[in-house]
Amino acid sequence: MKNLSDWTSWGISIEDIPPEGISLNFEDLAHLGEDLKIVIPFSGTMKIKKVGLEIEVEGFLSGSIELSCDRCLETFAQKIEEDFKVTIVPKQAIRFEDEKELESKELEISFYEGDFLSFYDIIREEILLALPFRKLCQTDCKGLCPKCGTNLNLESCDCKIFRRTSPFAVLGDILKKGENTVIKEG
Repeated sequence: MKNLSDWTSWGISIEDIPPEGISLNFEDLAHLGEDLKIVIPFSGTMKIKKVGLEIEVEGFLSGSIELSCDRCLETFAQKIEEDFKVTIVPKQAIRFEDEKELESKELEISFYEGDFLSFYDIIREEILLALPFRKLCQTDCKGLCPKCGTNLNLESCDCKIFRRTSPFAVLGDILKKGENTVIKEG
């Protein structure tokens, strides 16, 4: 098994990418830094092709990481199976403006500096992008009681919690009343 320093230096010199591109398989990628705990090591494939200064990467990755639920704070395993496609361009080739609205094709662009392309960085970035925005242990997670902190998925509590209605609920009442009102034009 490779150690973390071996994985982080895993890559290729930009000059060494042949015109036909390269394909590679990876497996047992179990170290992605201290902030990501791997439950099932990642495996997958990548096809890398150089087009001028740009590098096109297509691939697939599969594995599982440990996350903490946003509602109940319990840890759970999140399976990730992701096809990805990214264009990597040299950082110095991009003119940065103060503000710019990105087009959808620009969201699949990453950058490289120097003459080394890190496979580790590509895979790590794609795993982070594949994480769900809201991390839930289950879709119907009940979360924690805001008063006593009980995990409501495991047990109930006797706290009386009154949920405030939305301040916009009044608008719904007005709309309902408006449906019953007949307006006469005169």
